[in-house]
Amino acid sequence: MFARDYPAMTAKTTARICSLELAVGKTGACPGEACPFWEPGGAALDGRCAVEHFDLAPQGSLARWLLEIRERLASASSAEEIEIERSLFRHLLNESSE
Repeated sequence: MFARDYPAMTAKTTARICSLELAVGKTGACPGEACPFWEPGGAALDGRCAVEHFDLAPQGSLARWLLEIRERLASASSAEEIEIERSLFRHLLNESSE
């Protein structure tokens, strides 16, 4: 017997809409694990978007900023560039909370 013989065992593939893109009026697909804002799952929980539980619609500028950060992290060509972008992101977050 194969997993395909048991519908409950086959993985369901559902395209997710990116919460950040939706907040700025776009309907792009969620990049999932390729997104730096993705929280990986574990034994008991599935992976999930770290920002999808925020109400980003009234904060279009926040969503645009997060999309820019995501693009900069995705286009970084080295581990050093990624760390620089993450450091800048953390600095800006800390500065805005003061």
